[in-house]
Amino acid sequence: MTDAQPMIEAAGVIKNFRRKTDLAERIAMRVGLAQEPGTVHALDDVSLSIRRGEVVGLVGESGCGKSTFGRAVAGMLPLTGGVVRRNGQDIAKLKGAEARAMRLATQIIFQDPMSSLNPRKKVLEIIGEAPRLHGLVARGGVRNLVEGLMDQVGLDPAMINRYPHQFSGGQRQRIGIARALAVNPDFLICDESIAALDVSIQAQVINLLVRLRQDLSLTLLFISHDLSVVRYISDRVVIMYLGRVVESAPTDRVFAAARHPYTQALLEEIPRIDRRGHRFSSVKGEIPSPMNPPGGCHFHPRCPLAMDRCRVERPMLKQAGRDHAVACHLDGGFGRPKPTLFPTQSTLQAAESGLL
Repeated sequence: MTDAQPMIEAAGVIKNFRRKTDLAERIAMRVGLAQEPGTVHALDDVSLSIRRGEVVGLVGESGCGKSTFGRAVAGMLPLTGGVVRRNGQDIAKLKGAEARAMRLATQIIFQDPMSSLNPRKKVLEIIGEAPRLHGLVARGGVRNLVEGLMDQVGLDPAMINRYPHQFSGGQRQRIGIARALAVNPDFLICDESIAALDVSIQAQVINLLVRLRQDLSLTLLFISHDLSVVRYISDRVVIMYLGRVVESAPTDRVFAAARHPYTQALLEEIPRIDRRGHRFSSVKGEIPSPMNPPGGCHFHPRCPLAMDRCRVERPMLKQAGRDHAVACHLDGGFGRPKPTLFPTQSTLQAAESGLL
């Protein structure tokens, strides 16, 4: 892989879901007593690349397709269209040892640590099972490996024979992280991996991920709905809305000069100490159903600046500066960023200092 080639490259990824029907439903549909089940358009032509060693934050509201994209990148879901490449190779075409190596090198840390851990197995088995089965460690070396991983993620190795229910939520998430690291991955997908934790525990897990990224030279796709968390850990932020990427830029750039109305609305609702008198409200309107997404720009029913063109023509993702892309008809694509619809204190300070 050359330096210019991304580690992960998703090109035009489409993923649709359709509920399977039983015999009775098929008969009812054939005689006109029932309608065919609708199609869920989870991912709609998503293109995204991740460079080796980079942390990309994938942000959006619930139901926008973030988790589906993470599973598609990991090779857990067959694609309806498009391709996902790892080190230049189409992961759907990998077979045998190559496919096995790809699966081991890509690991997911899930949102709910309790449901993702087998309650009937001890920590020794949970963490040590995969490396033993895949021949990464001899049976006699499993205990030493697990104890070392537990120490690496901040757990007392003396707790190696405990069950998941004997740990706190934060400790269980650390077990999940240790299990992912046990097979020596170079790419971690963190799927809302701190959303179920208390705020103080979230900070500890985030700091752990930052340290592991540096120590182990990991590449991360950090999926979250919380921009304030993503800002702390990510090198680049990608904003998704209803199965589409609407903006992508380096983290500092997103927070200083967001260009898409949806990104601006999300930034406006981040609580900050310097906005004590601000009245917070969610983005106006409800996110449309992915079974029947609106035409044109998916965001136009909720956008305060929507025009006729937005309702009929899909905006393509265009370059709006170095490493900055935005999908919006209101954006010219080059030159001076337009001011945000909802200017924040940091944006105003940057504007006053001549950075914008």
